[in-house]
Amino acid sequence: MRAKLFFILLISAPFFGLSQYGSVELSSGGFSFIPAFTDSAPNVIINAGTGNKKLISGYMIGNVRMNTLSLRSLFFVTQIKLLDKKSKKLKLSGGIVFPLIQIEEDNTVNAYFSQRISANYLLSKKSILNATYIHGKGTNNDLEINLFSLSGIINQNKFSFTTQLYYLDLQSTYGIAETINYRLSSRFDLRGFLNQTVSSNQFIWTIGLRYNL
Repeated sequence: MRAKLFFILLISAPFFGLSQYGSVELSSGGFSFIPAFTDSAPNVIINAGTGNKKLISGYMIGNVRMNTLSLRSLFFVTQIKLLDKKSKKLKLSGGIVFPLIQIEEDNTVNAYFSQRISANYLLSKKSILNATYIHGKGTNNDLEINLFSLSGIINQNKFSFTTQLYYLDLQSTYGIAETINYRLSSRFDLRGFLNQTVSSNQFIWTIGLRYNL
């Protein structure tokens, strides 16, 4: 167990050193770009990033299973601003996700390379509309996916609400997800997540406490 934890810290430490923000979350579930694939078992979610003020930015998210302290997934995202004029409400960015590593409970390691493009439209000072497309392909497996999502983001005082509609061409998976974030203090956030996969009638929810570094 100590060896697994050391490996996780070894991977994460260099990126945290270069990051402008970071957080560690204790959650009743994991994180996934695809809400239908959210882990329902307790996870530690590690997040770090360089911020988005510059032309090129990046961030990392890692999921660690609490019961074994084994790595469940790890990915790095690099993105570049394609359209980001201050006078315009529409923002456009593109990027890659690599490596994206998924480790099953039987220690099977699957790796993926993904491309993403995202558009944000500022509806008001407190609300944003986001559309994202992700194409992913396995580097050591035959899986290939296309994910489309449309999200509405509302910030209200200490609350943040994100409602997401998504479609995945793998087994025609589609559904709706809701993330509610409440800022307890400058360091702590309380985060709730709900997902209803309509295509398979599967419901999952998670709740987590996040510490902002």
